[in-house]
Amino acid sequence: MTAYGATSIDLPVLVTEQFRLRPFQSDDVDWVYEISLDPEMLRWVSLPVPYKRSHAQFFVENIAIARAHNGTGANFVIENAVTGQPLGRIGLHRKPDRAAEVGYWLAAHARGSGVMTAAVRAACQWGFSPEGMGLRRILWHALVGNVGSRKVAERAGFTIHANTESQSWRGHPTEKWSGVLIAAQ
Repeated sequence: MTAYGATSIDLPVLVTEQFRLRPFQSDDVDWVYEISLDPEMLRWVSLPVPYKRSHAQFFVENIAIARAHNGTGANFVIENAVTGQPLGRIGLHRKPDRAAEVGYWLAAHARGSGVMTAAVRAACQWGFSPEGMGLRRILWHALVGNVGSRKVAERAGFTIHANTESQSWRGHPTEKWSGVLIAAQ
């Protein structure tokens, strides 16, 4: 048993006509490094600045892969179902009381295609299932102004809270949006 009473998570490959969600592998480091240099990623995602290849390696090995092994999360690479080209990432990070927080990012060339909304729906459906993480609720947060992330959350069915929450980000006070998706009863 690990955090929150979880055991190792055996991540499946989830396949749709448009994309495939697969577990991270060690050879994803170079791709994570390249995509993380995108100015929009650096603007909205909490990444070290300057971003180095060693940061990508740490993310892949000590977060994306390790969290499945220790039962604290499930991180997937979103791939084009036809070409196998990596498009983005979606992760569910376990919280107490059968909850998780969702996080996601997408390569610039794939934004606006609807793939992220579909990937969030697929990952959340798996997260709620007994075969997945058996979650009851999934939380979403984004910095105020990250309209793309908010649109994805809304389209995926999250209820967005009316009030913002204060936080410190990169040493500066800021506000964040939050929302929740509840498992169907």
